[in-house]
Amino acid sequence: MKRLLVVLVLLTCITGAMGWAVVSNLEFVEPTPSNESTIYVNHTTIKTSFDTTELNYFSFNWNGTNYTYTSCGTEWNEVANSYNRNTVIGAYTQPDFDNIFPWSHIRRCTLWDNGTVNYYLNATNSSLKATGGLANLSGADGQIMVQIPKFYFNHSYTGTTHKWNISRFDQTGFQVHYAFIKNGAEVDYRYIGAYEGSMWDATTSAMVPSDSIATNMYALGDKLCSVSGEYPKVNEKRSEFRSMAARRGAGWRQQDYDLISAIQLLYLIEYADFDSQTMIGMGRTKISVSCTWTADSCIGQCGKSNADGDGTNSDASNSNNAYMTYRGIENFYGNVWNWVDGININNNIPYVSNNDIDFSDDTTINYTNLNVTLPSSNGYQGTLEQIDRGFLPTSIGGTEYIGDYYWQNAGWRVVALGGRATLQEYVGAFSWYAPYGTSDTDTDMGGRLAY
Repeated sequence: MKRLLVVLVLLTCITGAMGWAVVSNLEFVEPTPSNESTIYVNHTTIKTSFDTTELNYFSFNWNGTNYTYTSCGTEWNEVANSYNRNTVIGAYTQPDFDNIFPWSHIRRCTLWDNGTVNYYLNATNSSLKATGGLANLSGADGQIMVQIPKFYFNHSYTGTTHKWNISRFDQTGFQVHYAFIKNGAEVDYRYIGAYEGSMWDATTSAMVPSDSIATNMYALGDKLCSVSGEYPKVNEKRSEFRSMAARRGAGWRQQDYDLISAIQLLYLIEYADFDSQTMIGMGRTKISVSCTWTADSCIGQCGKSNADGDGTNSDASNSNNAYMTYRGIENFYGNVWNWVDGININNNIPYVSNNDIDFSDDTTINYTNLNVTLPSSNGYQGTLEQIDRGFLPTSIGGTEYIGDYYWQNAGWRVVALGGRATLQEYVGAFSWYAPYGTSDTDTDMGGRLAY
């Protein structure tokens, strides 16, 4: 990603006034457009100023490519179950978001263990590099991750209506999303595994073979991976997936609650409907219940979405072709459950953290109490808690507008997301699974790498 001085950008502010402005530090996808040099040689600067706290929209054209930076959001009336996109300009539909920040800048890359990007992948075919040539998706060039740029957001609840908005800028009333306050510091990007987590076995110095993915075998030194062609590792405790992820080095972890919440928010604003299985597709959730929790039976191989690149797609067949992907995140729901770190639940009270040094089970130490009590029964989710930090149910049954199921139990609980291959309409992007304790494992439970 290059940062360039850009001049003569058409600007629209909240007041509706229009003019020319000098805007610096805009981000462009490499390779740099061919006319970069003319930007510095032949231009006239008309001085003006603006406060980014009041900037909610501007757009510009670079070599025929339109870029839009705008504040936009979604309203949901939880009684009428009605949605309204409250974008600043126009009536956006889902395809428009391909050209709107931050969706336009969510992309797959290979990430070294030191946290630096090696290279980006082709937007429509992950088998290729963005700059041309074949990509190596085995891990040799780094873990295959999805890069999500920092954004600001707000949430309100009035009457029976939730409102969510996100912005490229720190507007008045907005705050940086919790996902980007990582270990106490603001970061420009977060990364989530493009694939569900497979495992490098320190004992054999090799990837766990397909016939052993359901064997409980964690040992010190094992590493969690996000690579194509392997199978998700299952049947390990959440704490063991945590250790495997951290073994990659500083900044690595398994997927966390705040990062998941950011992705859920991006999905919700883009599609304006909680029913992800209707909007995107059922994905790998319709596999026959007679399957076994082994490779190529219930559990599908990583990499089925490579031909989709950074896109969104679904194959809902009852076959090993089945998968879904949301903006490069393969099987965000379906295939196997994936543990979520940074959230502990005790007697239906959730506590959260985005500091991986503090990630631990059965504790509230250095965790934030969300000051809500979640339902004490299982069922389809109806309404949501009136909080800005994530999407958690406040009611079960009755009006089942969220469309995804919620599982729970009393006492200390660890949490997983998304659902497994045989649960069909019970699961989706907002399905939470919290009946298990810290010592529990299962052959349908896996993990996902994050940075």
